[in-house]
Amino acid sequence: MEANSSVSRSESESSDEECEGLLKLALKVDFPEDFNPDSVPQNGEEYLHHVMYERRRCKKLVTANIDTDKFRSKQTVHVSVDDSKKKAPAHCQPTDEWQTEKLQDFKEFREYIHSRIVEEPTETNFDETHFIDKIKNETPAFSVITKYSQSSKIRILQIITKYLDGLDPGETICDSVGTWVYAVLTLLEKPLSPSCCYTIREFAKKCSVVRFNLPETVEEAAYTPLNLYICLIAKYFDQLDLAD
Repeated sequence: MEANSSVSRSESESSDEECEGLLKLALKVDFPEDFNPDSVPQNGEEYLHHVMYERRRCKKLVTANIDTDKFRSKQTVHVSVDDSKKKAPAHCQPTDEWQTEKLQDFKEFREYIHSRIVEEPTETNFDETHFIDKIKNETPAFSVITKYSQSSKIRILQIITKYLDGLDPGETICDSVGTWVYAVLTLLEKPLSPSCCYTIREFAKKCSVVRFNLPETVEEAAYTPLNLYICLIAKYFDQLDLAD
C-alpha cells in the first residue's frame, strides 16, 4: 500500500519545525516519502516513523463538550465569592495617573527609610489596650516604630482594622491613625508571610467599606487616604484583585 497522501513531506517538515519551538530535538529521524501506515515496524527507526505519523494526525487543540446539567444535583462543594471589597463610588474614584504618582512616591520613601535603619527590629510588646487612643493623638516617631518586629507591625494593622470596623457610616480614618498606617506599610518586609498577606488584605477591604459609606458631599481629604492605602496594598504588595 502506498503512503497516506494526507501526510506530505512539506507538512511533516512544518510540523517538525513547530514542535521544536519549545522542546529541543533529541533524535533526528527523517520521515520517508514511501511511508506505509499499515505496515508493521521492523526496527526502531520504523517504529519512530509510526510515532511521528500518529503525532501529526493529532489535533493541536482538543476540547470536550460536556453537559454539566447532570452534575448539578450531585454538587457538594459551593465556592462563595468574596464581595467584601467595595468598589469605589464615582465621587471617590482615584485616577490611574494619581495612583502611579503615589506608588512612585511610596517606593522612593520606602527606600529612603530602609536606608536609615541601622538596627534589626526586635520590639514585640506594646500596650494594645490603649493603643488606638495613643495613635489617635500621637504620630509615630522614627526611633519607635522602626524597632517594632514584623509581627508587631502586623498586629498594629489588625488593631487599626478593628478600629475602622467600629466607625459609623460617613466617618473616616483620622490623620494621626493614617500616619501610623503609612509608616507600617513602609516598614513591612517582603515577601509577605501568609498572616501578613491576610492582614493587609482585610485592612484594604475595610478601607473600601469605609469609603463606600462616605456621602457624595464628602470632602476629598476624607477619602484620599483610603484610596492611598488601597492603592499601595494592591499595587506594591501585589494584591491586584483589590485595586481600583
